Amino acid sequence: MYKTITLLSLLLIFFQGVSAHIDTLKKKVDIARIRYHENIEKEQQVALHYNGGNGQWINASANMSINSMITGAIIKEIEALKDSIEADQRLDHRLKVKYLSGVENLLHGFNAGWRNRAFNPVLAGELIENYKALMYADIKHQDISSIVQSSSYEVGNININGSGSAMYENQGFEASRIILFRKFCAKFPERILPMLEQYYNVPFADSLVKEAAHRNPNQLYDYAAATRTQTGRLISRNTDPLVKTISAIANSKSGQQYYPFLDEIVHGKLTMPEIFQSMNDNLLYYRLLVKTQISYAERLIKKDTPLAHDKLLVKLQDRAKNIFIEEVNALHDSPDNIRFKIVEPLTPQELYYLIVLGEDVMYTSSYKGIFNRMMQRMSVPSGDTLLMSVQFDRFKKFIRLAAGYNKLDEFLQTMPDSNSQRLMMAFVRGLEKSGTLEDAVDVADSYGSINNPSVKRLIDQEIEKNLTQAEKKHDKRAVAIYNILQIIFQSSQDSSIDISSKLNIPPIYRVNYKDLQDDSSRIVQQVFFYGDQDGKESYANFMSMFTGAEWNVKRKAEWVEIRSLKGRPVYIFANLPLDYEKGLDSVAQLHLQQYLEKNKLEPGITIHRGHSYWVGSTIRNLAPSSKIVILGSCGGFHNLDDVLKTCPDAHIISSKEVGTRIINEPILKAINDDLKVGKDIEWLTIWRDLSQQFSSGDAKERFDNYIPPYKNLGALFIKAYLKQMGSISEAAM
Repeated sequence: MYKTITLLSLLLIFFQGVSAHIDTLKKKVDIARIRYHENIEKEQQVALHYNGGNGQWINASANMSINSMITGAIIKEIEALKDSIEADQRLDHRLKVKYLSGVENLLHGFNAGWRNRAFNPVLAGELIENYKALMYADIKHQDISSIVQSSSYEVGNININGSGSAMYENQGFEASRIILFRKFCAKFPERILPMLEQYYNVPFADSLVKEAAHRNPNQLYDYAAATRTQTGRLISRNTDPLVKTISAIANSKSGQQYYPFLDEIVHGKLTMPEIFQSMNDNLLYYRLLVKTQISYAERLIKKDTPLAHDKLLVKLQDRAKNIFIEEVNALHDSPDNIRFKIVEPLTPQELYYLIVLGEDVMYTSSYKGIFNRMMQRMSVPSGDTLLMSVQFDRFKKFIRLAAGYNKLDEFLQTMPDSNSQRLMMAFVRGLEKSGTLEDAVDVADSYGSINNPSVKRLIDQEIEKNLTQAEKKHDKRAVAIYNILQIIFQSSQDSSIDISSKLNIPPIYRVNYKDLQDDSSRIVQQVFFYGDQDGKESYANFMSMFTGAEWNVKRKAEWVEIRSLKGRPVYIFANLPLDYEKGLDSVAQLHLQQYLEKNKLEPGITIHRGHSYWVGSTIRNLAPSSKIVILGSCGGFHNLDDVLKTCPDAHIISSKEVGTRIINEPILKAINDDLKVGKDIEWLTIWRDLSQQFSSGDAKERFDNYIPPYKNLGALFIKAYLKQMGSISEAAM
């Protein structure tokens, strides 16, 4: 206790001395330089009050000793430095102003760096000592570059590269900037190319271009085409084989077509003329992409990462969706021999990639048709042989989709029991090793769709085994993943398990009426429409729900307002599906959002209406207040993750395929009917009533594709993981 009182007393005396020193120093200063001292003191005050500081000490740490050290540097050492500048007989007025301005720059850089987390405030003492060394060398007309060479980048960046550096006249100033640039490149290699435009004359510029190419070829490709910039000229003159190849591709007319094959070109496995021969033939180009992807998958297993492999996957997915799946979807009402004609030449492996890369745009009937053809094309249907032929690339995604579309049993039956068991064990293993939670979410989503009891038992056993191993290794992340999956899976088969309390997440079967209300006790809904033909038709169907006397409809230039006339206040705001090619639908959404914010109308429900490729735009504009989010289209991992980042407690309704009017409208009507009478949203009741309404035929098939919140096991998993681990970003830790 005595030591604590003594420490506090000393700190109090110290900080009182700090304040007194600041107050009395002005009396010693030439009036012509008063404002420079005042500017320094303003920066000191910024530091003293930032981050909850009370104006007496700098609050940079929970450790008071560290705060004392930093405060001593920024206040007392700076005051002493100002005194020394004023007292130095070698300095005339101009030089004193120059060095005082440098001190102001130092403090400004300290504050900005601390605020932006680019500078550790613990380095305050080092920063000041470095400035003094630079200043004294500069006063003696000595080269400062050796001092900069021996200092850290963070310190040198403030004292040399700051906008008000006092060292600008020194003979070593330019050399010092180059030294700092080299330090910058070593510390931030991913930012080399953007900075080269300013430092294109450095003697090591060519080696930096080479380093950038081997570290991040995608970034170099983006800069290589800008041949009129200094960086572009550096790239074009570089003699490194990889740089030359990237430059040649970037400056060709079809660079985006060649670039995915960069690794094959560099290693002589493909030539640009060979690729050119296939570029104008959709089938040949897709076939080449698949062949290369399988080769890359094999290399990745061996920890051999091909150049630009991510770009090849993007191009492959683009071709799968926009060439093949789009046509199959568009011919939905045509006979199969016409509808699936475009995929007839494809091999089982090529059809496999349509499945695993096209989930967010593929209709249920499209999936089943492609799956059936994939199985039929194998000379002897053998699922394990197929997976081996594609190097098990994205097999967990394939398994999840097969389970979701009730094709998993059929697929597993094509292989020996021992192989199918090993496959499902591999499906569940190693979920903690992925850089994201996508594999774990795939497992969670699959479980709810699996009907075979023996397969479920096998997954349960493997989850238990992996959980036990994770606990023995004290692997916090693995324990969280497998424990959450175990609880979710057990609760899906035993309704007596209180999953909400076990996982510390909100109730999954109900949304309380009061939780959907805004501050004025209104239920506000926001509906997103898009201005393509589908959006216009969807909007017309949507508006047909509000033609009776129970609703008041007001049409405005960019949106429509719908308000309940009976029962509790329900407000629905929907943007008009204006011309998407001119971006007018996005502008209408923005203006509607601004209107809602201005009038303090907080959406409790957000509804997406439109094709799946618009889902990302809706999610980016989600109101954080949303407690129910109806996507009406694929709810894969990335969509679920993005929704829950903005709305952590949201109940999500999604579909395995693009939403359809005959299902969307009844769901919305059921929700609104309950809200108008002030009832909680009970998902079990709503889904039971809807399942009776859609009990047969095409309507039943479409309704079965909709996933209610309590069955959205992937979303439940992400919610629980967020609660336990804090954020998805920790998945990579």
